[in-house]
Amino acid sequence: MGCYCDYDTPSIYNRTPVKAARKEHRCSECSRAIKPGEPYESAFGIWDGDRSTFKTCQHCLALREWVKAHVPCFCWAHGNTRQDALDTAQGWSHEAPGLLFGAWRREIAIRRERKRATA
Repeated sequence: MGCYCDYDTPSIYNRTPVKAARKEHRCSECSRAIKPGEPYESAFGIWDGDRSTFKTCQHCLALREWVKAHVPCFCWAHGNTRQDALDTAQGWSHEAPGLLFGAWRREIAIRRERKRATA
């Protein structure tokens, strides 16, 4: 079974895990502040000649990696990863018991962290 994703692929792409942020960043997925000392992922790419950099917090990464580990084909795009992950988990829930539950547990953790950060 092949995997076909209907997203534009970048001409250049590099993802780098960062063990501890040196300064505050904003997560491209949930818009939460990534505080100094927190791990995150930095991704750089060029799509149709336009350069973009994305920072992804550890909670959004956990959701993406959970779904990616449990389905044979997971298509996601920066800035829409959370919705892509939940849609994919919903679509594969009949094939992978517990997948949707696990995805929603991670989504709820993202929402709680955002709420805690704004309180």
